Amino acid sequence: MNSNFKWVGGIFLSVLCIFFDIIIATNINHHYDKRASIYRLALKTTNKDKFNYIIDSQQGNVITNAKLTAVSPVKFREMKSNKKFFAVSRTLEEYTMHTVTTTDSKGHTTTTTYWTWDNQGTDYKYAKQLEMFGRKYKLAKFDISSYFEHIDAKKIVNGDNGLTGYYHYLDSDTRYRYEVVPTTITGTFIAQAVNNTLKPVKGYSNIKVTHEKYKEYLADKQSKHRLVTIVVIIILLLVEAWLIINIIIDW
Repeated sequence: MNSNFKWVGGIFLSVLCIFFDIIIATNINHHYDKRASIYRLALKTTNKDKFNYIIDSQQGNVITNAKLTAVSPVKFREMKSNKKFFAVSRTLEEYTMHTVTTTDSKGHTTTTTYWTWDNQGTDYKYAKQLEMFGRKYKLAKFDISSYFEHIDAKKIVNGDNGLTGYYHYLDSDTRYRYEVVPTTITGTFIAQAVNNTLKPVKGYSNIKVTHEKYKEYLADKQSKHRLVTIVVIIILLLVEAWLIINIIIDW
């Protein structure tokens, strides 16, 4: 193939990639502009009376940082009576035998046996309600999953059979490990004040509570994140340049 055709083909592919990159950059910017607008226009307060007034007057989206406390904390049956939590997860692990059979180049077969602790499933318990700024809300509307943290079984479980430590052993081949959310947490979130209560903002399935500090949360969510767009476009340009060069060489 002559060099002139290669140059024309390379220019055509370059123009096509640039057009594609512009569309990608526009969509990324639109996404972050739209998100930033939601957070920028939302009411913002950490004051109890003002927050409750926003709910009572159904003023729309609101951002706050607040202390959330479990109403009727929960526990699993094997836990000590004074160990209750906002939420608790219990993962069952079983010591399971595995075998792997391999054949070498000479046709000799080798079987290797090994044992591992395998996850058999996780159970969860959540308090049904939380209290915030003197009012109660259904916990089901909120996402507090980022607050789960591991806790040693020996701190919360009755009767360790001489085996409890990091895990709670039911027997030598079966054990539980636990993660919990303390009965009181502090977090930042955005929610919609409507019908004298809170619900997730449009486009979200729940009210996500985060560890972020109030000012940091506002700064991050209201940012248009232009750096993300720049990084994505640079990566695309590098990949596209590599592909175009290789295509031209193959021609």
